[in-house]
Amino acid sequence: MMEIKPLLKRIGAYILAMVVYFLLHTSVFPNFQLGGIAPNVMIILVSVIGFLRGGNTALLIGMGSGILLDMFSGTYFGMYAFIYLVIGFINSGFHQMFFGDDMKLPLFLIASSDFIYGLLIYGCIYFMRARYDFGFYVWNVMIPEIVYTVLVSLVLYFPIYYLEQWLNKSDKRSERKLV
Repeated sequence: MMEIKPLLKRIGAYILAMVVYFLLHTSVFPNFQLGGIAPNVMIILVSVIGFLRGGNTALLIGMGSGILLDMFSGTYFGMYAFIYLVIGFINSGFHQMFFGDDMKLPLFLIASSDFIYGLLIYGCIYFMRARYDFGFYVWNVMIPEIVYTVLVSLVLYFPIYYLEQWLNKSDKRSERKLV
């Protein structure tokens, strides 16, 4: 019975993080748009969990975040779930390379994830509607969003990082109780 308690705590913490970051993404940061561009807060969550935790956790967080966005957007259902799943998968590959005290890798991965997100959104939404001005989309949408997302991630990275540290300490304490 003791083995399930840390797992439930981790699942509950991740669900709470997804809901909080979803609310920030959909209701707080749209009010702070710069030039019509808002940061992609869900990319920050999925990327950070991806390289902090890796594996199936990144895929599940990516899919859950995408489903949340799919349920409350008017676009194709499943599109965001697929995009965020791919981003979680890509970031989970960097799990072994991550060191907590160095911010260069997280910022690079968040920027790269936002770039991949922009490419996939362009392919799924704009290109399919015969809007072929890719250069305009890159310079006026993708680059400003990447810069804004990276700047916001300097603040929103640390709650996820400390949550993961707290969950890891909690897991170690419950392992000691079992032994």
